[in-house]
Amino acid sequence: MIDSADPTGYRCEVLAEGTVCGTDREVRYVLGVFRTISPVLALRWLRGQARRIADGLDPDPGVSPWFYANACEANPIEDAPTRLRDWAADPDEERTAREHIKGGHPLSVTALDADCTYTLSVRPIRLPLQQYAEAPHEPLMHRIGGLAHPLYVLADDPWR
Repeated sequence: MIDSADPTGYRCEVLAEGTVCGTDREVRYVLGVFRTISPVLALRWLRGQARRIADGLDPDPGVSPWFYANACEANPIEDAPTRLRDWAADPDEERTAREHIKGGHPLSVTALDADCTYTLSVRPIRLPLQQYAEAPHEPLMHRIGGLAHPLYVLADDPWR
């Protein structure tokens, strides 16, 4: 089997790792997994997850409708929500990351919080070229619910 030089897909993963309250046990939680063939979609999903985690930990006062920015004074510190928001909003970082994963290299972004570590990662997936040759060339045709137009599905059993 010959491996292709370029990635044929990308596997994205978001993990949270920290100690269980009241114990010394370290636990790893998978917060999300996504697969795609596009490096652009992989980074878009990862950036969306970074914003989701940041807003879940600490809502952004600049965009929260219920928060009045002048209502309190805060000392900004570097924490996980700030790091994740900064990474997700930086277009130069996105461009660099896209070129990095398009080159076939894995990417990992880690944000440390007081009691947890958040890791967002993209791994390129390479499928053997022989696997493409074994794929069926003609799509299977199925009619669903008496529709006038056939729905083409590339699967052995689309009803699973």
